Amino acid sequence: YASTCRECPAGCGILAKNREGRVIKIEGNPLHPINRGKICMRGQAALQSVYNPDRIITPLLRENDRWKPISFSKAQALLKNKTHAASQKGPERIRMLTEVIGESLLALFTDALNSWSAQGPLVFEPFAYESLKSANEKVFGRNELASYRMQEADMLVSFGADFLETWLSPVEYAAKFKTMHALKEGQKIPFYHLSSVQSLTGANADYWMACTPGSESIVALGLVRQALDIRKGKKLPWSFRKPILEATAPYTQDRVLESSGLSLELYDKLIIQLMGAAKPLALGTGTGAGDLNGLQTNIAVNLLNLLLDPDLKLLDFNNRHRVEIAARRSEVLEFFNRLHADSVDVLILNNVNPAFSLAPKSGVKKALEQDDLFVVSFSNFMDETSALA
Repeated sequence: YASTCRECPAGCGILAKNREGRVIKIEGNPLHPINRGKICMRGQAALQSVYNPDRIITPLLRENDRWKPISFSKAQALLKNKTHAASQKGPERIRMLTEVIGESLLALFTDALNSWSAQGPLVFEPFAYESLKSANEKVFGRNELASYRMQEADMLVSFGADFLETWLSPVEYAAKFKTMHALKEGQKIPFYHLSSVQSLTGANADYWMACTPGSESIVALGLVRQALDIRKGKKLPWSFRKPILEATAPYTQDRVLESSGLSLELYDKLIIQLMGAAKPLALGTGTGAGDLNGLQTNIAVNLLNLLLDPDLKLLDFNNRHRVEIAARRSEVLEFFNRLHADSVDVLILNNVNPAFSLAPKSGVKKALEQDDLFVVSFSNFMDETSALA
């Protein structure tokens, strides 16, 4: 059966082999445009969750702080009664938080909530690439997650993006990287990876540039200054280039080397190859880079791509990554903080675990423990959030 892997938001296509009604093997779907028949280790291991001995096999209802197994029909009737009673009290009495899902399921959830006089679900993803989306909005005017035509680049530099492990769509980018980095006429396209920790992606780089933690933005801004100094992006309006020139003026070569700990020889080599490339591509920070430095680095990387390739031929905003629909962390925190103030009666959680993913001081546990809130968790396992339902 053709299906979609849900171990991460990338959404690789899979073929699930069945024997007598039981799935026994998962492989990539060769006809799927994202992974083209390949699948990562998490996708392969997804089969184990089906037969995990800790998997919940029947609905559970909390009574006197103990879990009581009930039938599916009783669970459905209970949920129907709770939602009906809540909707009769007025609008916005039912809320929903869901993982990243496809358009069909999202439309179904939205229709159901609208029928209960409630707004559509809020999409939660622990790693929502907020800094990358914000950087795209500030530089390109698009609060979206573009895909990268890595296979067409003749020079690649990454500022921590671990695209062979977890970043955006690792199976897709592993295939693109293989195409780009393959031996052609006795030579390979150079790949530089700048990070403070040597990840699997860094280990596969031609040059792993070990830098001081937090200095990635300084190196990226230094490269932006180098590009401006040799009049890269001269076709861009002066009103756009002038403030960038002023902002990057302090990032001299000496400051970059002092702050990052890079060697002059390696930094010069990066500058020469990057500035001399016909179709260079720079990638931003890793998955969890949601701090200020991550935003600065991604903005600098976007500016660097824009200066080196004003037409942005290697950025594809037509085929974007689905995880971009995830809400901002601030919106998720506000969602839980407003549950009591908005007198919400029913909260539905679809395969999310915010009690684990968010910080202990986020207020999630306190919100879920409200006596007047009926919490329903759609989950296969008794995780930290389901335990509070």
